[in-house]
Amino acid sequence: MNDMSLLSIVTITFNNYDELLHTVESVKDLNCCEHLIINGGKCQKTLEFLQSFSGKSISEPDQGISDAFNKGIKHSLGCAVMLLNSGDVLLDQTYPEKALHILNEHPEVDFVHANELYDDAMIGEFVMRPLRKQNNLYPNIGKGMPYLHQTMVVRRTVFDKVGLFDLKYVTGDYDWICRWENSCIKISGSAYYLQGNPVIKMDGGGVSATQEFKVMWEAIQIIRKKFPYKIEVHVALLKRLILFSVRELLKWLRLENYLSKLKFRKYKS
Repeated sequence: MNDMSLLSIVTITFNNYDELLHTVESVKDLNCCEHLIINGGKCQKTLEFLQSFSGKSISEPDQGISDAFNKGIKHSLGCAVMLLNSGDVLLDQTYPEKALHILNEHPEVDFVHANELYDDAMIGEFVMRPLRKQNNLYPNIGKGMPYLHQTMVVRRTVFDKVGLFDLKYVTGDYDWICRWENSCIKISGSAYYLQGNPVIKMDGGGVSATQEFKVMWEAIQIIRKKFPYKIEVHVALLKRLILFSVRELLKWLRLENYLSKLKFRKYKS
C-alpha cells in the first residue's frame, strides 16, 4: 500500500490486565487501524482475553520494552505505526485519520505528533506539550525527549531509514529520536505538530517516571555516542542533569510539597 490508508497501533503489555483493557477500549472502533498487542507476561486474565481479541496478538517472553515494540512493528501491516503502552488511552478518535491524511498530503513529513494529557502522581492531570513544536530541531536534543512518543504516528519507511529500537535501552524512544535527528540532517525529513487538545491520555507510572536515574544515565550515554562534538547539546544535557539533581535533593530533604508547588506552577499555570 503506497497511500496512508492503514495505521498499525502497537500496544505492549506485561502483567497489567486492567490497564490493557482501557487502551483496547479506546481504539476498538477505529476503521482505519489495526491493533497489535505484544504480551510479554504470564497474567492469566490477559492470556484469556487475547484468545478472543479481534486484532493480532503475540504472547511470549521478550527482552524488555524495546524488544516488545520491535516485535509489534515487524508484525504490523500499516503504512504508519503508533505505539501505545497498555494504560495509555486514545482521547481523540479522529486523530489517527487526521495523522494519516497529513502523511499522505505531505511526503516530506516523517511523523505527526501532538499534545497529551499526562496523569502525574504528584499533581494530577495536566496537558503536556512537546518540547518541539513548529521548529523541527529546536530546542536541541540535549534538553530531553522532544516529542511525546505516544502521540507519534510514524511513517513505516522511516523505520527502514532509522532502524528499530535498541534493546540495550529502556529509553529506546529517546535513542531512536537521536538517530532520526542525525538521519534527517543528512536526508530530508521533518516532524508535523498537530496543535489542539490532547489526543492521548498517558499513564504517569511508566519507566520515565519510576526509573529516572536509569533514564538520565542512558541520556548521558546516548548523547555521548550520537552527538560527541555538539557543545550546545552537551550544555543542554548538563542543565537537564542539574534540574534533575535539584528535584532529587528536594525529595531527599522531604520537601515534596515544595516540589509539588513548583510542578503545579510549571504545568498548570
